[in-house]
Amino acid sequence: MALLVVVLGAMFGAAAHFGGASDRPPPAAPHQSAPDARVPSAVPSLPDGTTDVALQEGLARIASTPRYEAKSTTPRITGAATEQADLYSNEFVRRLLSRDYTKVTRDSHLAWVQAESAATTEPLVIGLVPKSARDRFAVWSVTDATAGPAPVPSQTEWTQLASRHTVDVAEVERVQQPTVWTNAVASGRITDPGVTAREVSAMVTRTSAAGTQRFSVAVSLNLEGPPVRTAFGVVGVITFTSIPVGPS
Repeated sequence: MALLVVVLGAMFGAAAHFGGASDRPPPAAPHQSAPDARVPSAVPSLPDGTTDVALQEGLARIASTPRYEAKSTTPRITGAATEQADLYSNEFVRRLLSRDYTKVTRDSHLAWVQAESAATTEPLVIGLVPKSARDRFAVWSVTDATAGPAPVPSQTEWTQLASRHTVDVAEVERVQQPTVWTNAVASGRITDPGVTAREVSAMVTRTSAAGTQRFSVAVSLNLEGPPVRTAFGVVGVITFTSIPVGPS
């Protein structure tokens, strides 16, 4: 997910990790404000040390991400949850991270992400990604594991989890709009009236043949919705952090 920091580093400035240390602050506890990220510049910026080669390689990975056209066994988000950004973020993250690996295939799960995806024209969010690859940005954002495991594990890991009869259940604890985003909107830096951002804190309980383990998870994501679209959809997962907190 390293390129998310390249494409969106000016907005959130954090990398993604799973099950270990992170240079991002730990997830905020319920009812505790999270630290502000860097205020975004007028155009997407690159983190210090980012090379053009690394950028082009990352963009190539987005372009090579397949489209998942098959119908998913996971139902689409509908109703009131599609009309409010907080409710949509809550439901999207809950479904994204809740998985019975023995009953749902990885392709089916990614087909659901594809079905929930939405496009934005906002330069601060998607400006470095070619238009021809933007329809796969959401799927890429949950699968790219360049800088560490992604929100959706690889096919190899998915198969291993299924062999251990693994089930993940996510419970969302908090949804908030990042202060850095509200500041950007207030200062006129966001030009797409339908795009917004949310940070979601959740607890994931994993049960398997080996026992039970819990993970404290933080997810930040961009959405696109009214007035540009009639319903919210996900543009992409920006950062993902999951830290083991012991057995439940």
